[in-house]
Amino acid sequence: MTGAGQNPTILIRGGRIYDHDGDVHQPATGDLLISAGRIERIAPQVDAPPGAEVIDASNKLVAPGLVNAHYHSHDVLMKGLFEEAPFDIWTNYTGAAGYGTRTHREVRIRTLIGAAEMLRNGITTVQDFFTVYPVEDAYVDTVLAAYDEAGIRVNFAIAARDKSQLDIAPLMAKDLPEAVRDRIFGKPGRTAQQELDFVAGQIKRLGMTPKPLITWALAPSAPQRCSPELLAGIAALSREHKLPVFTHVYETRPQAAAAKVQQVSLLEMLKTAGLLNERLNLVHGVWLSQHDIEMLAGARARLVHNPISNLKLKSGAAPILDLYKAGVEVALGCDNYSCAETQNIFIAMRMLCLLPAITSPEPHQVSSAHALRAATLTGAKAVNMEGQIGALKPGMAADLMILDLNEPAFVPFNSASRQLVFSECGGSIDTVLVAGRPVVRKRKLVTIDEAKLAAEAGEISPAFRREVATQIKRTDDLVKPLLEGNRTVWQTELGIARYIGGPRNS
Repeated sequence: MTGAGQNPTILIRGGRIYDHDGDVHQPATGDLLISAGRIERIAPQVDAPPGAEVIDASNKLVAPGLVNAHYHSHDVLMKGLFEEAPFDIWTNYTGAAGYGTRTHREVRIRTLIGAAEMLRNGITTVQDFFTVYPVEDAYVDTVLAAYDEAGIRVNFAIAARDKSQLDIAPLMAKDLPEAVRDRIFGKPGRTAQQELDFVAGQIKRLGMTPKPLITWALAPSAPQRCSPELLAGIAALSREHKLPVFTHVYETRPQAAAAKVQQVSLLEMLKTAGLLNERLNLVHGVWLSQHDIEMLAGARARLVHNPISNLKLKSGAAPILDLYKAGVEVALGCDNYSCAETQNIFIAMRMLCLLPAITSPEPHQVSSAHALRAATLTGAKAVNMEGQIGALKPGMAADLMILDLNEPAFVPFNSASRQLVFSECGGSIDTVLVAGRPVVRKRKLVTIDEAKLAAEAGEISPAFRREVATQIKRTDDLVKPLLEGNRTVWQTELGIARYIGGPRNS
């Protein structure tokens, strides 16, 4: 089975068709005609063309496919292996470099596992912020081939960095044992030019559309992990190819404190490099200041909110209401399996609406309908596909999901938007189409043999769990100094609050 199959003519008949601009609670019933991978017509009644497949959507909801605007596929096999932990400890357990060369069979399996869960949960587009390790063409090819096999739409970016120290390093004690210090402060790795040459080389080698449903993005890991030369080079590639850029910014309090201690602004670094513009997507942004938020708004850049990983890694709650008031658009992501466990945008939408309650007791405008826009239309902007995906409109790609309104999440059916966001978790999804091609039917993937994939994962996971246990043991001596470093971070006042409770919250 491959993802390069035909795009049939399909008539979805008699479903409630969700319209962002219409009645988001009781969507109108109608027919939706798909031809050549795109929505051709939506009307109360459409005649089926000769040879068209007819999907009966009676008592079903037809909604746009969801966009997962932040994901890392390299650690899929770590699902369920970690409890919550501070970011700098977690990253020592999960970094790709700690695990050496992987087999291509493993890389294919882990990529398919993530794609399978996303499709089953109505995610039709994903932005994969991919760490290539070892840095070889063949690993890129294996990942892209697996995505093509699954039939999911992918905005693919190769992570780039040329600084190896941990983000908390500037705040760590200077008298650490040498063996500990070397790993926290890092040693010289690949140069900026090597990183740029590899990224640019892949785009040149594979073309701007490596597979029919795959496009490029750029991914400088984070401003503090990149030299000015690397950031400027990424900006030049973005301008040349009109590519979106994703980068982790102010995810944790230590990152914000380190920037303040060093008297640098991560957003100013991006601005100086030429990256602070409408193609930029800041990932996390938990510790953005009001000035940072105003800079984002002025540049028309977006934020990609990852509420589950923000909580599991103890980073705090992002300033969603401040971003909303400033007019900064927010897309949604699920992040790594090792720090979020699931690829489920329904949960992310719910948290987008609910987390503001810990920052303000007042009613707010981050409604269920707003969350659905974040998960679709804003996600489409983030991956440079505005006007192509994210809504059910004639001329747009037929990326959609069909949900059974007889399932408990929708009984009684009072509001499409509210029950999608506050009640649903993916269990009601019956059918999923990507570019007009069915990839899920009757709650089963049709592009991937799920039983075979589960068996293959079961074959390789015991050995991988042993490798993880070894890595945890190998980094055990870093835990105590990193915890002490996290406590030291609180000596740096930031003037913003992202935690609740406790005596110190700024």
